[in-house]
Amino acid sequence: MKTFLLWCAIGFAVMQLSPLASADTPAARTNKPIRLAIVFAPVLSGLINDLIDDFRKASGLEVETVSGMDIYERARAGDADIVISHCGFGEVERFIKDGYGRWPRLVFANQMVLIGPPTDPAHIQNAKSATEAFRRLAETKSTFIPNGLPVVMNLTDYLWEGAGRPDKEGWYLNSTESKGRAVKLAEEKGGYVIWGAEPFLQFVQKHDTKMQILFASDPILQRVMCSVVVDPGKVPGANAESATAFEKYLLSPRAQARVAAFRTPAASNLQLWWPAALHNDNGAIQ
Repeated sequence: MKTFLLWCAIGFAVMQLSPLASADTPAARTNKPIRLAIVFAPVLSGLINDLIDDFRKASGLEVETVSGMDIYERARAGDADIVISHCGFGEVERFIKDGYGRWPRLVFANQMVLIGPPTDPAHIQNAKSATEAFRRLAETKSTFIPNGLPVVMNLTDYLWEGAGRPDKEGWYLNSTESKGRAVKLAEEKGGYVIWGAEPFLQFVQKHDTKMQILFASDPILQRVMCSVVVDPGKVPGANAESATAFEKYLLSPRAQARVAAFRTPAASNLQLWWPAALHNDNGAIQ
């Protein structure tokens, strides 16, 4: 009898401690996967799958992902429970102002990089900042190809201003090329270009190129991403409860440490993902 009561007590204690056994957890209330709509970079790099695997082990909840440029349209149509994109993504503000999403939370950041030939004639690899690297391009008259993507052009303008507005004559090419085409042109000219680290690494895998990431270590190159839980009051059927559990995980020290430790296999010596949530969760997320 004593043995039976002992086992009952142990069983009850285990049920009380297990996050998956409690009737108050999302896992106990629904078996539906959390639907995550997310931009390409965290998927292509493998970061989000790494975080999802860890979240599954910690919570027992499943997460399904869909990526693309139409993620906020999908969320409006009821096909997502949570969205992750760059904070500057065109639809973020309108999505929230229209009542479709709850308050955005910064989760992590990827970054842009300075790319150039392995000989690095401008010697930007040992620069102390991205501004100094850009100044060296100007001083050595090393060819620079402006990447026509708006976000990259904005960064380029900042670096030019920070470098003292150097004369562009003879090294800064007036080009309308963008993305991989800008990289190809830079390689043809023996010059430099700015692009996102992850799309460049994807480009390297698909094209015969000797261009390399030469400079990455400056916070100004980072592009912060946020999570937005879809509001079920506006989108019936949105699983906000489980989505919030995933969001809280992303903001946790456990997940943020994983972000900092993550390395893209194609660039194992560089940290290309950065934690951005350390001051986000003050207990306001319920």
